[in-house]
Amino acid sequence: MGILIKQFILLIVCSWLAFFLVFNQGLLGGLLISGVFLIICTALFIASIIGVVKGKVELLKLNTVLGAAGLMTFSILLGIMVTSIALINSFAVYTTGDESQSSEKKIRVFASRIFDVPSQAALLKTEKNGITYFYAENNKNEIDKMDELLQLEREKFNSTFGTNDEGGLTIEFHEDYRSLESGYGSEEVAGYYDLSNKRIHLVPTDENWELILVHEYSHYQSHLFSDQYVLSITRIPSWFEEGIADYFAGESSMWYDLENVETIAFHDLDSQDDYDNAATDSYDPYAQSFLAVESIVDAYGEAIIPDLLESQSIGGFYKKLEKLIGMDIEEYEQIFLEKMLTDQQQVAAMFDLGYQQLESKNYEEAKLVAENIQESGDIYDIDAAIWLQVDIMLAQEKYEAAAALLSQKIDQGQEEFQAEDLLLLAEIYLFIDPQLSLEAAKRAEKSDFYFYEEDLISVYQQINSENKLVGYKRLVEEELLYNPYVANQLIEKLKNDFPNEF
Repeated sequence: MGILIKQFILLIVCSWLAFFLVFNQGLLGGLLISGVFLIICTALFIASIIGVVKGKVELLKLNTVLGAAGLMTFSILLGIMVTSIALINSFAVYTTGDESQSSEKKIRVFASRIFDVPSQAALLKTEKNGITYFYAENNKNEIDKMDELLQLEREKFNSTFGTNDEGGLTIEFHEDYRSLESGYGSEEVAGYYDLSNKRIHLVPTDENWELILVHEYSHYQSHLFSDQYVLSITRIPSWFEEGIADYFAGESSMWYDLENVETIAFHDLDSQDDYDNAATDSYDPYAQSFLAVESIVDAYGEAIIPDLLESQSIGGFYKKLEKLIGMDIEEYEQIFLEKMLTDQQQVAAMFDLGYQQLESKNYEEAKLVAENIQESGDIYDIDAAIWLQVDIMLAQEKYEAAAALLSQKIDQGQEEFQAEDLLLLAEIYLFIDPQLSLEAAKRAEKSDFYFYEEDLISVYQQINSENKLVGYKRLVEEELLYNPYVANQLIEKLKNDFPNEF
């Protein structure tokens, strides 16, 4: 019995030694040390088998079958411990790319993939509407804005993908990008989705948090789609997966200089590793991915996305896509940007024509151009086309009609346009009811997309006070009127209302 106790103590010591040595190494060093331990364990296991058969292990001075059996148990348990330590160390280093992590960080990284624990220390936990949040105390107030956006996006994705997100997503906040990059294992990362535990990682104070959150939530919804239809997660090329994520996050081809966007073969962006390694100083795989997806959706509608997601394999995806577009993917790569550029130039030419007609006071012709743009353009084209219609009405001093059209756009339009729409509405209301101008400006200030440093609220408050002349003067002298039709017409009105003041 004494020999078994000694072997148990030795097991603890050897396990601790393996833990200490392996967890203080990188990937290769950890594997090398683990290999040495496993060779020793194998030798001890073989010796224990011989000992059980012969009744003793002379080299190790084990003179009984019980001692040999204990050695066998020792070698097996130590082998299991060393293998586990090697796996944890290798996983943590490989997934994060950080060879200098502490042993505590490595264990936490591994545990976060399996258990419901954060990958960072000292984070708090809460749940809201089926979503678990890990956060630092100073970021607690960021949860509400995330939740509000996700409730809206959940309905949109469930409708488009046919999924049913009833909970299971986790969002982990990072204090800075260094922590985020360490968790992902790559630099220049704004956020990422971990497939292994359905967890989004991001910095909640990032100025583009909405875009990042919806992008990563798209990956989660794609994951749900895969689970729902019992499909492999890797059946879809990474360029399409990333492209639809940017598409649903609200990117637009208008943000890109299409003439200078580089492309490579789509097949070189199939795997996630190839995708992550494709970026160079001049090439952005996300640009190619998004623009390709936008061109496909513009031509065939959003319904094509879940249809392509139902593909059983990457090969099946390309067969379905090539049948849809009527050409090989290699040929499509050569022409899709050129076609988008042509379409973009056509829309720009239509806007030029519309404003030329407006300047020539051909209002009906200008209105017809704006309506044509609305029918064929994307959300950004539609936004600009409605502003063109507002300008047409303002040029004719149809303030009530302009305000009504803009109010309708605000009620039905995109949140990202709301702040600018409300500020334009505030300017138009100066001809109708300045109190409504103040209310519109206050609504604009509450928008997440309000980025103006000027103190517009105090100006509109003065306009609605006994010192309205001071308010109007600030509005004009500080050049706070952004619409040229409003600016010119309001100054003429003020000259009549306040002689010799303007």
